[in-house]
Amino acid sequence: MTSRATQLIDQTGGQGVETGFGHGRIGIVDIGSNTVRLVVFDAPARLPIPIFNERVACRLGKGIGQTGKLNPDGVEQAMQCLARFCGLAREMDVEQFKMLATAAVREAADGKKFVKQVERICGFKVQVLSGEAEAHMGASGILGGSPNADGLFGDMGGGSLDLVSLDKGGYGKSVTLPLGHLRITEDAGGSPDKASKIIEKHLKKLPWLEATSGRNFYAVGGTWRAIARIYIDQIDYPLRVIDNFTMNVKDALELTKVIAGLSSSSLEQMSGVARRRADTLPLAALVMNRLLEMGQPEQVVFSGYGLREGQFFQMLPENLKQQDPLISACEGFAKRSGRFSIHGEEISEWILPVFPGVEDDDARLIRAAALMSDIGWTEHPDYRALHSFIRSLRLPIAGITHRERILLALSIFVRYNGKRRQYEVRQVRKLLQEDDDHMAIVLGLALRLSHTISGGVPGLLPRTKLVLKGNKLTLNLGEDRKLFMGIAVERLMNDLSGALQVEPVVL
Repeated sequence: MTSRATQLIDQTGGQGVETGFGHGRIGIVDIGSNTVRLVVFDAPARLPIPIFNERVACRLGKGIGQTGKLNPDGVEQAMQCLARFCGLAREMDVEQFKMLATAAVREAADGKKFVKQVERICGFKVQVLSGEAEAHMGASGILGGSPNADGLFGDMGGGSLDLVSLDKGGYGKSVTLPLGHLRITEDAGGSPDKASKIIEKHLKKLPWLEATSGRNFYAVGGTWRAIARIYIDQIDYPLRVIDNFTMNVKDALELTKVIAGLSSSSLEQMSGVARRRADTLPLAALVMNRLLEMGQPEQVVFSGYGLREGQFFQMLPENLKQQDPLISACEGFAKRSGRFSIHGEEISEWILPVFPGVEDDDARLIRAAALMSDIGWTEHPDYRALHSFIRSLRLPIAGITHRERILLALSIFVRYNGKRRQYEVRQVRKLLQEDDDHMAIVLGLALRLSHTISGGVPGLLPRTKLVLKGNKLTLNLGEDRKLFMGIAVERLMNDLSGALQVEPVVL
């Protein structure tokens, strides 16, 4: 085998691929207490987009509270899947490769022996994270997707619970507790009463959790995401995207209390609960319930970003780290999906005068919509609006709330002349705020006008100017009226002016 990855492995003597950031892929193996997972990310890019994601539930941490050692069956399974993962990483030409081990391997008496065996079989160095490093790396995942996150970060794995206070994008105090969903279930023997005492024993030592009051609690981990899926199913929530899904704390307290009292057989019957989660979900819900009671956050924000994404962000060069995650993601999708090299900046600068006094958050959304405004060009014209709408709703983009995601998708839908009575659109519009529908219509019409005038050709839009002043919307075509003016342009000017309730003027 002569792949770039193999050459690097040979050169480092089996110590792992840890080169400077290039044009290759980033591979991360997460050896957790419950699962062992390989994720390969496309790179270089600000957004961690997985091109491969596979996990195996090895349960290395099963029984560790009683034996102090790794689960022997889990060790055997882990060795098998890790050999496969490392082989795949080589074949995929992964340029940067990290193998991370967390609570179970860190705490087990035979953890060091396990690490040596993995390194011998796989040819890569295993980095065993300290509790503090694990907590901070998970929090890095949250901050990579939401740079201004504020409140408390909590990542529940199989063996441990990592907590980090966040202050508008900065780190505060942190702790790692033996309250992972496997660990608490085993230590308490499945008893809610005993689990409550164990949880109370650990949490009462953390008075700084009270600083979460009125802020956000960012919940990370597959078991806690199962709680979000149950709630989404119970209330028939129309957008089934877990990342940045929010619950008010009152609903979260009620739901976690109910789940904590259910049997695993009852949970298995519920939509959104995988069988492998059912036996540990009740006490995982109890841990969240106690955290919320102590911290009293305003809302719970469920995130799809955690330790692996945190490692990804830490491996990025500084220039990429500083980029806005939403804008960077939309730029990436625009490059892969657009017809022409016309840049979204050109479009957004041209249509911004239609939104005088726009606030920063909305200006950011306008810029994102401009970047995404050509993603449907390959679709059949009859389905272009709906397919672009659905795609925009489900794209793996970060740094955006569900309300903003719907507003973005609806703007693209209007840009492609979609009919707003469409069932799929009506389902999610109820999540918008009072003025959002109007903004989406105006933004969508402005985007359609920009593409119609320019034909998508870069450099043409700046030769014209769109101005909203008083009760008039003015389109100045300069000296190129014959190039720009047509029946379609005139019609769209009338539509946009009608939405703004002003008079259209073409100079």
